[in-house]
Amino acid sequence: MDAHGAKATFTGTLTRPPLLYRQWMLAGNPALFFDRLVRDFGDFVHYRGLFNFYLVNHPALVRQVLQETNRSFDKRSVIYDRFRQSFGDGLVVAEGDRWRRQRRLMQPLFGHDAIKDYLPRVVAAAEALGRRWEALADGGRVFDVVPEMRVLTLQIVGRVLFHDSFDDVAEKIAAWTDVINRHGAKPPLPIIRSPWFPSRINRQLRETLAEFHAFLAELIEERRGGGETSDLISRLLAARDDEGGAMSSHDIADEALGMIIGGHETSANALAWLWYELDRHPAVRLRLQRELDDVIGDEIPSHEHLSRLVETRMAIEETLRLHPPFWFENRNVAADHVELGGTVVPRGSLVVFSRYSLHRHAGFWHDPDRFEPERFRPDHEENTRATHASVPFGGGPRVCIGQHFAMMELIAIVAVLARRYHLRLDASHRPGMAAHVTMTPKYGVRVVAERRRSP
Repeated sequence: MDAHGAKATFTGTLTRPPLLYRQWMLAGNPALFFDRLVRDFGDFVHYRGLFNFYLVNHPALVRQVLQETNRSFDKRSVIYDRFRQSFGDGLVVAEGDRWRRQRRLMQPLFGHDAIKDYLPRVVAAAEALGRRWEALADGGRVFDVVPEMRVLTLQIVGRVLFHDSFDDVAEKIAAWTDVINRHGAKPPLPIIRSPWFPSRINRQLRETLAEFHAFLAELIEERRGGGETSDLISRLLAARDDEGGAMSSHDIADEALGMIIGGHETSANALAWLWYELDRHPAVRLRLQRELDDVIGDEIPSHEHLSRLVETRMAIEETLRLHPPFWFENRNVAADHVELGGTVVPRGSLVVFSRYSLHRHAGFWHDPDRFEPERFRPDHEENTRATHASVPFGGGPRVCIGQHFAMMELIAIVAVLARRYHLRLDASHRPGMAAHVTMTPKYGVRVVAERRRSP
């Protein structure tokens, strides 16, 4: 392993697989397709097929792509163009001056101090789920924890955004997000990727977005009239730029949709993978549970508690390394004469990387497929390599704006549920991974909840 870790210089060369090399794998599991390219051809690959792209899998190359986004690279790619059909021109896909303005307006709403206000809502939702699991535990019932986590994280993001207004539309929002996720998972094939192509999913997307924007327009008008001020919609309405300008109602709707999709499915999948790994590694689970007992005991989790949960945070970071929910990233080459890995990459080229492969790079992680949270202990030598060898939230100027909220949410949910239950994998559980927009357990995570302590 290189002594310079994730800051090592890329010394390899660009390779070109045969035309259409294993193209069929994209239809099955694209994460495994990219992993095969890396194993067969190295960390810098120019692929030519139905899609042409440059695949990077070295931390130095990934660092360059992420840090030079907004200069040499941007999100005007065919893949992000498909996301724009869903997200409009929200922060996830915006470019140029619009992105800079939206980022400045929203950044204060996601800082360490700002997210403290949302912790009670996260804890309350997790506590309610814990109470509902009592009957499942007492009956020894087998259940799939994946949909349980999806409902929980949707409730959390819904109440953070909309407060009590979420309860009236929870089922609709679940249906809307399902349509948007299925649309985003479709490959951006020529002609078919057009939003006006007469496909069923395109029709469903148009109907979904119309319903969502109508709901948001009504809610925003209510907020403008006064009343609720503690939810994120109200704070977006109050945000002002340097010239005193505010977001339009349509801007707020685009941002809300991006936060629902980006902050719901990803957190749910991360939690599902964590429960899976904790049962498979009882020593890690016992250390984590002892920490929860020692630090929190029977108290309500606070921010002071969360800051002391080292074992819990390390287990989450290792889960995000091995099972990155948003596993795929891509950029468009936005300038002439961009040199990447010693090669000038033409303007308009698609550059991609797979977090699934990057996070398991044997040159930067010892025994990379092993679940070993100790890697992320602050004084551990591998932790210094994590800067761009592990990028679950991205990096550079386009790093995920919600990363601090996401980590707070994940730690708080684990703090509530792992104190009360051990989720034991049932014999009916089938291992497997599916890579769509997010990386999810292919067959769910079937468990039995065993009580640890009385509430």
